[in-house]
Amino acid sequence: MTYLDLTSLNKQQLTALLWDLKGTPAVHPIYQELRTRSSEVTIKLSDPDWKSKTDEALKQVLGITKHSGQRE
Repeated sequence: MTYLDLTSLNKQQLTALLWDLKGTPAVHPIYQELRTRSSEVTIKLSDPDWKSKTDEALKQVLGITKHSGQRE
């Protein structure tokens, strides 16, 4: 059996691993590690630009990048 030090992975890597292992017992340590991480994005609803900031934060977490020529 192979062991992986989850503390050495960044949040994006943990999220990718989470999706790969979803539905298996191996996913539980990943959820535990993600719970120990502080929230990096704090967007208040009172912020007039909250929608675009939220969209951008989700794109970063999911690893989505804009391609040239793509519309927003």
